[in-house]
Amino acid sequence: MPWRGPSEEGEFPTLGYDVGEWIEAHVVVPDGYQMGKPFLLTDEMWRYLIKRYRLYPHAQPWPAPDALTYFGSQLRRVQKWGKDPLGAAMILANALGPSRFDGWNADGEPVGAPYPTPLIVCLGTSEDQTDNTWRPLLSMVRNGPLIDMSALDVGETRIVLPGGGKVEPVTTSARARLGAPMTHVTITESHLFTLQGGFRKVAGAVKRNVAGMDGTWDELTNGWDPTEASEAQVTAESADPRILIDTIEPNRVEDLEDAEAVYAELLRQYGDSARERGGWVNVRGRMLHEVQSKRHMEADRRRFFLNEIVVGVNVFVDPIRWDLAAREIMLAPGDKIALGFDGSRKLDATALIACRLEDGALFQLGVWEKPDGLADWRVPSADVDRRVRDVFAAYDVALLFADPYRWQDYLDSWSAAFPQRVVEFATNVEQRMDKAIERWSTAFGENQIVHDGSESLTKHCKQAVLVKGSKKKPRPGEEQQISTHYLKLAKRGDGLLIDAAVAAVLAYHARGQAIEDGYLTAGPTSLAGRLYGRADDD
Repeated sequence: MPWRGPSEEGEFPTLGYDVGEWIEAHVVVPDGYQMGKPFLLTDEMWRYLIKRYRLYPHAQPWPAPDALTYFGSQLRRVQKWGKDPLGAAMILANALGPSRFDGWNADGEPVGAPYPTPLIVCLGTSEDQTDNTWRPLLSMVRNGPLIDMSALDVGETRIVLPGGGKVEPVTTSARARLGAPMTHVTITESHLFTLQGGFRKVAGAVKRNVAGMDGTWDELTNGWDPTEASEAQVTAESADPRILIDTIEPNRVEDLEDAEAVYAELLRQYGDSARERGGWVNVRGRMLHEVQSKRHMEADRRRFFLNEIVVGVNVFVDPIRWDLAAREIMLAPGDKIALGFDGSRKLDATALIACRLEDGALFQLGVWEKPDGLADWRVPSADVDRRVRDVFAAYDVALLFADPYRWQDYLDSWSAAFPQRVVEFATNVEQRMDKAIERWSTAFGENQIVHDGSESLTKHCKQAVLVKGSKKKPRPGEEQQISTHYLKLAKRGDGLLIDAAVAAVLAYHARGQAIEDGYLTAGPTSLAGRLYGRADDD
């Protein structure tokens, strides 16, 4: 017989109740203070499962056409909401629970049954990614009632199921294993499955594979960067009626300094997982602090904690705070300074910026830009050379960090004239530049940077933005999902100049290294023979 029909407006048939009840009866909390206790679903999780396992009212069991309304889903939530533990619990339900439609009972209610020989994959772009879901899954099995199931073989890298099925974590690099006949796939952090590296192509191939087995897939994701064209974005924008998109659309908080507005949106996004509502996330304390902390890019804070879809850029300097940092100051002859130099020949500007060692104050010593309306123009390299030599004569220069692009001959000449004080600093070496930007951003965020208010330096700093470069390994203790890319300086728009901003970063970084090496107390001899090697080894 078919479904009994709705008993209230909006009701639909679903296996979600059976799946949820199976999870609460067989799965345990994987870690933390509640480790080993029954995994009780929040109301939000229940609502997702009920929709996820929605059935067609006239569905028929296998071998009839598929019974589930949705063959795929995307669960987009903020960090620590509980996506990965829920994803792990759903993998177990697809492996051992009543996730397959098996007909209607005498009362017209749907009946679920386990899939006979499932092959289930937890897919990620790296082992660290798959571990986000796989490690909780292993704990759920080993520390709960499932471990007593006969013929269940639990290993570190796979679980062999009774009847011959299997569950395993797989990364995108294991191309051969991705061709296996999968019945269900969980794609962990689908916002990282971008075109770069071919990750999106792999995700597409896996989904086609699952389709051939009449299987299902679920994406777990945070908000994405729309410039990266990730699998998460493609899925969300597909408008496919057979893909469930489950998220809480954000209400943008314009000013992250507004603590109450941020808190209200955090509480809305975290929902039942918030401690205020009986959950596990300290929203008022830690999450509010993380959103307002300037240790991370604003775009990342908005994506991971406020569920926003934002481009992964951040302002280089807050324009109001930059203006407040202006001072009526001048360099005095003999002042100890560090220099930053960013050069061009004709397309961009060339800039020479000084940073006083004593207080970190920045001074514009020279910015050469193409005059308006002048088509055929080149940077007057002889004037630049003269200015650099005059600066070394007028002040006590500890270090000059200079980008050598198209200025290598002059750098060689300056190195010969001022031994052990001129250091090549290629700004296109991401790891090295990331360190310099980090030093700058920390100091600026703590109001430690002041400047002379010069026009070009101000303009260039306000026209610069921070963007993500290539991926890096996180430092010990750093969140896997945050700060996973090197930072780079970029132009806010085409045709804008940022060379003085780059030179300012180099000058401030050179000042820091000179101080670390004792220049303020011991003078230039303390640096001899050491700085050149260090810059190259970063």
